[in-house]
Amino acid sequence: MEIRDLLLVPAVNAYEDLIRRFCDGQRGLGRALALEPARSLLDTTADLTRDVAAVQLSGVRWLLDS
Repeated sequence: MEIRDLLLVPAVNAYEDLIRRFCDGQRGLGRALALEPARSLLDTTADLTRDVAAVQLSGVRWLLDS
């Protein structure tokens, strides 16, 4: 097995899972708040975090596959 399979792929998968949980937490906190601007801000930042992480993960996976 290569070091890529032993360390890098699980690390990338763990990062993806962490980002997903973080975004879910942001959305959950937003739903719990009664103030609409804060709710909208948390939802927007969760979307932004998800999109930035998707770009990062795409680049890393591309590098790992090449």
